[in-house]
This record gives sequence, C-alpha cells and structure tokens, in this order.
Amino acid sequence: MNLDFGIVERSLPYLWYGFKYTVQLTAIAALGGLVFGTLLAMARLASRKWLALPASGYVNLMRSIPLVLVLFWFFFLMPQMLQVLTGSERPVQIGAERTAIITFIMFEAAYFCEIMRAGIQSIPRRSP
Repeated sequence: MNLDFGIVERSLPYLWYGFKYTVQLTAIAALGGLVFGTLLAMARLASRKWLALPASGYVNLMRSIPLVLVLFWFFFLMPQMLQVLTGSERPVQIGAERTAIITFIMFEAAYFCEIMRAGIQSIPRRSP
C-alpha cells in the first residue's frame, strides 16, 4: 500500500485558510453571543413579565433544538419569509456566511445567557 503524503503538503494552504476562517467565525460568534446573551440574561432576570417571558422562551427554544436545524431553517426558510414580508419578487439572498454568523450568535447567546443568569443569581443579595 503506497500512501501519498504529498497530498497533505499540497493541501496545507487550503487547510490553513480553513483554520483561519474557523477561528474568525468562532471569535465573532463568541463575542456576539456574549453581548446578546448578557442582554438576554438581564431580560430573564427582569421583574417585568413582558420582558422576562419572551427571553425565557427564546432561551428554552434555542437550547432545545439542534444547531443544524437552526442553520437549515435560517438558510432555507428565512429568505422565503423575508420575501413575503418585504413583498419582493424573489427571495432575499442571505448567503451561507451570513447565515452561519447569525445562527451561531443566536445559538451561543442562549447558552451564554444561562451562564450569566446563573452567575448573577449565585451572588447572595445583601440585606440592609
């Protein structure tokens, strides 16, 4: 059996590009998810039900469905929904990269929200 390891060497520039893109996408999703998740955590902890209930519903929904399903829904369904909402002739083109960024941020935000909420609630209230 002759293994050609030269193919790996010839593929290194493509692998390096993929690695850099993955790190970039991860950083964007983590930062966006952290910001959106913090806002969601504050909304979940709010005393106003009109603010806490939608935030809680969003977090529970996003944590209960697989990420690949969210990706498919956003990539295939969102252009159709935007077409109906905007009344355009053709579906709105979102693109794979934008879909990945938006859905990763949405998905990460739900998990960051729970981390932030648990951290905030772990600190005991100071009684006067």
